[in-house]
Amino acid sequence: MKMRRAAAWAGVVVVVAAAMAAVGFAPWPLTTKQVAENLNGAFDASARVRWRAPDAVTFRALPWPSLRIVDARLDDALGANLILAPEARLDLSIGELMRGRLTPTRAVLITPIMTLDLDRPPLALRDPVTADAGKSGALPQQLAGISLRNGVLRVLSKSRGLDTIIENVQGRIDGFASGDRIRLNVSAIWRDAPIAISASLDSLERVERGEPSALEAALVSPIANLSFSGALPGGGAPNLEAEVSASVPSIKALARFVGRDPPSFLAADDLAVAAKLEATGNEATLADATVTIAGQTLQGALRAAEVDGRPAVSGSFDADRLAIAPLIGPAPPLIDRGSGWSARPFAIAPPRDFDLDLRLSAGHLDVYGRELASAAGSVILKDGVLTANLVDAAAYGGRLQGEGRVACEGEDLNVRARGQLAAADFGAAFVDFGWPAATGQGTIEFALETTGRSPVAAAAGLGGSVSLKLEQGAVSGINLEEALRRSQRRPIDVARDMRIGGTAFDTLHLDVALGRGIVHVVNGALEAQGVGANLQGQIDLPAQAWDLRVNAMQVGAAGQESPEAAHLSFDIEGPWSAPTIRVTDDRDEGQPALDKAPQTP
Repeated sequence: MKMRRAAAWAGVVVVVAAAMAAVGFAPWPLTTKQVAENLNGAFDASARVRWRAPDAVTFRALPWPSLRIVDARLDDALGANLILAPEARLDLSIGELMRGRLTPTRAVLITPIMTLDLDRPPLALRDPVTADAGKSGALPQQLAGISLRNGVLRVLSKSRGLDTIIENVQGRIDGFASGDRIRLNVSAIWRDAPIAISASLDSLERVERGEPSALEAALVSPIANLSFSGALPGGGAPNLEAEVSASVPSIKALARFVGRDPPSFLAADDLAVAAKLEATGNEATLADATVTIAGQTLQGALRAAEVDGRPAVSGSFDADRLAIAPLIGPAPPLIDRGSGWSARPFAIAPPRDFDLDLRLSAGHLDVYGRELASAAGSVILKDGVLTANLVDAAAYGGRLQGEGRVACEGEDLNVRARGQLAAADFGAAFVDFGWPAATGQGTIEFALETTGRSPVAAAAGLGGSVSLKLEQGAVSGINLEEALRRSQRRPIDVARDMRIGGTAFDTLHLDVALGRGIVHVVNGALEAQGVGANLQGQIDLPAQAWDLRVNAMQVGAAGQESPEAAHLSFDIEGPWSAPTIRVTDDRDEGQPALDKAPQTP
């Protein structure tokens, strides 16, 4: 009898438990408007997000009191939609539920669609003054944060021309209640690249009052890495102040990733920056910056701003050692494989979509294998015109100054260059440029200009002037003193009598004028012990041909020609690679066939 009674009670307990479980796990529909009011009541009156009445809501008591919301919507305090989720799950506070209040402690949004408008204030407070005054009427338990599963984030800004989609957003956002620290930890896929973002803002209310608030943020991805730590002061135009570091393994890959063409003027593909950042809505400054690019390190400062609706970048950097080729690539080839001027169009053109004013200094500057010491200069880009100015540098024992200008004129490239190398060792300079023709200390000045689509067109249009003055040097490959002495006894054999040794000189002057690619010798004079010589004729750059005459004579100690002095004239004619040297009668008053009056460039 007792066993039957115990079994009956056990059956009752099982039935009651089963009934309670069925009731607890069963979804119970609730009124959507009342649910929205209850959820919003769990926040301060100044809460940064507000729930809109959903399409449907069901309540489950087990395994934990929770709500399932269909078509969940979260708006900011100004009414703009932030999040739209087809499904949301909210865990409720048991204590508040026993008081008849629906207070979420945890929210999970399934496949939400989120919108971040960079032109709007972030999670704006409706009334920050009320929140600071403690008149919020907040309930004890509040939503700690929101978890995101398989979300989609749309980032847009009309002022910046930005509208992009980030997919597969997973993570958590905390700190929606007034006074809480905002924390963000999410991972996502952006344009097929995985990214991870973490951020922490100490107090958004302080920012909205124009007071600084601590900010930490980091982005990690295969395309770029970024981190900064500092303060975010707000007000009418929020500013950012932080220690920032960024690294880009491939600039070209990053450009393709964001849908832009890679910079054509930059050959370097890697970049790393560490600096103090100060930024407003339309201006950013990098102070105490260390920039590593193409394995080279520069230090200085950089400022980027919008001037008259156009990006403008200015800065100043210095480096112990800097090479040009790794930064902007090799110099364009001037000669093709057939040893003629290249007809391939120039691949370089100054960019037109921004302006640049950059000051540079380097202890050692490598310009395509030619090293300059203590170099200081600038690079200025304005309205598509690029000007490079070398203020001062040490080169070949002397001082080098110069300026170059490059601009596009239709499909042609206009190039201007001027400069001076003073008190330099030209023997070392000529060897460095692969032309060991002379030695001596001296100065060269030049001013050149040309316009063309290719090297062959540029050579044909080259104009300007060059002036060279050397002292206490020698011309190699031509022994004028020996040739003059032997010419008094017999006819000269060029190979045997002129091309052995060289001609030492006291002074050498060479002034040329260029017009339409022709180099006209205006003044060419050599003065040496016992020898005087002058140069006449021209050099045809487009045809790469010589047409020169050298007139040499014996002179006395005072530099005056004596009646018994030997005279020798010879022509240098033909292609650069294989010229013909022909001795002529010194009484022949004719000039080289191509010799013409210099044309004004």
